[in-house]
Amino acid sequence: MNGSGANVAGCAGCGGKCCRSYAVGVTVRDVRALAEGTAMHPSDFIRLRDTKGEGFRLRPGGPAKEICLQRRSETGACVFLMEIASGIARCGVYAHRPLVCSTFPLSLRRGVVTTREDTVCGPGSWNVATMDLPAYRRDLTRDRSAWAEHRQVMRSWNTVVDARGWEATPQDLYEYLLNCPLEAAAQGHKD
Repeated sequence: MNGSGANVAGCAGCGGKCCRSYAVGVTVRDVRALAEGTAMHPSDFIRLRDTKGEGFRLRPGGPAKEICLQRRSETGACVFLMEIASGIARCGVYAHRPLVCSTFPLSLRRGVVTTREDTVCGPGSWNVATMDLPAYRRDLTRDRSAWAEHRQVMRSWNTVVDARGWEATPQDLYEYLLNCPLEAAAQGHKD
């Protein structure tokens, strides 16, 4: 649900199915917002997952990794999902949640805000007519910009890894994500 709180119907009886079903990929901005908002280190809430697409590498020519939120081994749920009662769950970092979570279940297709086709909550769970579509459009546009910035940070990181010819650790990457300049990285490349 977006930051406006305009659509609670889809989440009213939520058991956290989306937080259990999806690998939640996050941007560098998301990592920073979560670290700042929770006072947790990224190693406590993110994991690196192999990807066939572009991703962060820990050694020159190494496998690409995407950054995702960790899952609890006992439930398979997002590390931030709070189990309130049987069948009821809520986000424990709602004010700091990743952009992809704040725009769920919508996407922007050819400039039109529409419900994603791959939602696990099922058809009819969301009524676009009751949603604050301008707020979603703003958030979806912000999400696209954050991913463009994320890709530039990733390319900058990979350039550093290649230039140094070293094998970095996940901890090295997390420190880079927390400390690299975002605006400068975003200005260096337009996707």
